[in-house]
Amino acid sequence: MADPELEFPMFDDAVKRDPYPYYARMREIGPIMRNPALLGAWMVAAHEPAQAVLTDHARFSSAQMSGMQDRISAFDAPTMLNSDPPDHERLRGVAARAFTPRSIAALEPRLRQLTDAMLAPLRDGEPFDVVDQLAYPLPVMAISELLGVSVDDRESFRTWSNQLIAGTNELASEDDLAAAREGAEHLKEYFRAEIARRRARPGGDDLVSRLVEANAGEVLDDAELLSSCVLLLVAGNETTTNLIANQALALGRDHEQRARVIADPALVPGAIEEVMRYDSPVQATVRVPAVDVELAGQRVGAGEMVFVLLAAANRDPTRFEDPERFDVGRAPNPHLGFGHGIHFCLGAALAKLEARLALEGLLAVAPSYEVRGDPSSLDYGPSFIFHSPRTLPIVR
Repeated sequence: MADPELEFPMFDDAVKRDPYPYYARMREIGPIMRNPALLGAWMVAAHEPAQAVLTDHARFSSAQMSGMQDRISAFDAPTMLNSDPPDHERLRGVAARAFTPRSIAALEPRLRQLTDAMLAPLRDGEPFDVVDQLAYPLPVMAISELLGVSVDDRESFRTWSNQLIAGTNELASEDDLAAAREGAEHLKEYFRAEIARRRARPGGDDLVSRLVEANAGEVLDDAELLSSCVLLLVAGNETTTNLIANQALALGRDHEQRARVIADPALVPGAIEEVMRYDSPVQATVRVPAVDVELAGQRVGAGEMVFVLLAAANRDPTRFEDPERFDVGRAPNPHLGFGHGIHFCLGAALAKLEARLALEGLLAVAPSYEVRGDPSSLDYGPSFIFHSPRTLPIVR
């Protein structure tokens, strides 16, 4: 019997803008299937097998997810993102000891101040683009604060990080890749100097200082420590931008749900979790079986690519009641938007803090904001995996 399959043109503009009807069709066919448009790679569209793949790190490897590293040379060594145990625990453990809840909570007053400043043009009634003026700069400033990047260096830091991130999408042009390599080299040079400075003068309270301190026993070599710094920058940047933009769009479209949040600010955290489910900032992640496996009744061969469609799993009606409805009060909400298992997003707390401050600030300044233009024609850019509009103009 032939494997179930569906032609899923994941790079078409219309699909990137609204992939959810395709996901519904996939789930009608079965929980997993092949995609002829992606060289026959497997796609996992249902919640149960998606969670199973993310949980089973022994059989479904992350170590072969090195495409970005090969294309733009951003990392001089494997990172926690593309490693399996036991290396994963060693690499993540150092970052986890440095990425503390206390350090995240301490950022709130400064990030609130930055958010208020970013929203000033909207407060004054000027034209405002949520992406360009809030969702894009806030994560860069947040990670700059966390890493201890000096104020004088932040413009260069932002330029280099933007160059690097532009090269991470699946269809990056040669010019984008060349710029990304250039940005990566600048960032690595910058972090080498910062690591050396922290070693010479320990005791700082920034993330680089804490990484160096956490690695006092030389659990990581110099290349791994450097790669960890670059990863924390990249991983916490575009994904949080997407979250902030998607929540502004979802609440701009659904006035009833927005009114609920305004009437009851205690719903803000739940609204953010619902955005992670309803319009996932990261649509998919990839695993590669280390051995032949059976998954949801299908034989998946060792070495075959498996796309875990997080966004499809997050609308699985066998797991979520009325999954096509955006509901800021949804509970429980076991979405996979931050991943699952040992690779659950290390920066989830920071992303949710930034999203909360952005949402609270936006609703305080413009509780009745409207999205300008036709939301169905928004530009979602070249990437399928990283999902949000590239511009989102609004008016008060």
